[in-house]
Amino acid sequence: MSGAGALRRLREVVAADLAGADVAHDVGHLNRVAGLAARLAVREGLDGFVAAVAAYVHDHHRAAEARLGRVVAPAECRDDARAALRRAAIDESLWEPVLDAVEATGRYTFSAASQPSGPGPAAAAIAACLHDADMLDAMGATGIARAFAYGGAIGEPLWDPAAPPSSEGYRPGPTGSVVAHFHEKLLRLRGELRTAAGREMGERRHAALEEFLRRFRDEWVDAHGDDATAPPAP
Repeated sequence: MSGAGALRRLREVVAADLAGADVAHDVGHLNRVAGLAARLAVREGLDGFVAAVAAYVHDHHRAAEARLGRVVAPAECRDDARAALRRAAIDESLWEPVLDAVEATGRYTFSAASQPSGPGPAAAAIAACLHDADMLDAMGATGIARAFAYGGAIGEPLWDPAAPPSSEGYRPGPTGSVVAHFHEKLLRLRGELRTAAGREMGERRHAALEEFLRRFRDEWVDAHGDDATAPPAP
């Protein structure tokens, strides 16, 4: 099976597995992350196909979260992701490196030396590209669209002056409003990007987040007559 054919088959398999995942972690998200991860990997001198495979199985824990109603770590769904790779006929030699890379994306360091139980250097490098691709899809115009799609799905308001952004930053689960989520998480993503190519793309996407928030704040002031209840400036 060709690389393109293998990815098509994997996408079909994963689409069925993730049927219960939320709107922000659908197959469209996986397609974008796979494309970004492959592009970043190639720019970092790595295998773009392996990065794309990892991207397609990186969100199995999201379906588990929807099913169980709690936060689920990628490591808890390693067997589910492995089963998807098997059903899609992905070369077995790639399974463990891909699964190691997926589990490493939730960590703040990808240095195998600093993590005795962490992935090997190759998987860690792919993990960095996958991590950045996932972060980039939460930034820019796409990230803005995803944030409001998800907020609408769970009934969050656009902005609630009575629930300002938490000084503690991002916490899993619902936030006070979609705009609060921007301040608690999305504006912080630029500082978490691991690869040179990811940081380059991240600058443009971060600027789009800031521009949106400035415009939202200005329009809130226009509507309410003062800035006392407006969200903070980015």
